[in-house]
Amino acid sequence: MPGHWLKSFAERSREPELIDGDGYGVEEYRDCLADLRRINRYLGGQRVIARHLFPMIESVVGAGDGIGAGSDGSRSDWTRPVRLLDVGTGSADLPVMVVEWCRARRIAVEFTVIDFNRLATIEARDFVGAYPEIRVVRADAFRLPFVDGAFDFALASLFLHHFDDAAAARLLSGLASVARVAFLINDLRRHPVAYYGIMLLTQIFTRNRLVRHDAAVSVLRGFGEGELERIAMSAGVKAGIHRHFPYRYLMTGVGGHERGRGTEGI
Repeated sequence: MPGHWLKSFAERSREPELIDGDGYGVEEYRDCLADLRRINRYLGGQRVIARHLFPMIESVVGAGDGIGAGSDGSRSDWTRPVRLLDVGTGSADLPVMVVEWCRARRIAVEFTVIDFNRLATIEARDFVGAYPEIRVVRADAFRLPFVDGAFDFALASLFLHHFDDAAAARLLSGLASVARVAFLINDLRRHPVAYYGIMLLTQIFTRNRLVRHDAAVSVLRGFGEGELERIAMSAGVKAGIHRHFPYRYLMTGVGGHERGRGTEGI
């Protein structure tokens, strides 16, 4: 259990997460990723992304009856797969959710997912074996090996809080550059209820050392709305910030090729 029960929530914690080091073995890490998939599924991480991303995808492809078909039955000029990027993907459970939604609507999609952790990329490749739409790449999120506008959408889920404010701004700038339409960042709101709640839940429902420590520390490293606004300003991007239950933020902004539109509707 990290630290003691009395914590300050006035500013972001600098306490490191165990998962960002190398003091764990393969099986402990795999168990950690399995627990994180359950947390994403049951505590709203996937729903937050879905609520914002899916209408955006439908908007850009004019999807009503499959890719390229408008809701009024007319054909749009969208003739290629929707291209997405997920950074800090872990085991790629969120991209799998997106691909399954796209398959159900006959929307063609190409999803590139990256992680710098070698074990994460191995686990992700195993997890997405039945999804040829998903390509796993080991890469540094701060040195993205992609040209500007390479993707329609760039995503980061529960990843931004791993970095200090200056690094978070660089990450945000990079995502905005490679996204043609929009970037979406899902992360944690720092709050006592979130902290003590996840501490209690992880003590009850998991024995994994990494999850028990890092889940609570992640909340302490989470954000206030003003902090996210300052990060976006430092990154030179305009972003909308949306609160979601339970204690989540979703930051959205237009990609580099759409900057002139502002953030309306995103």
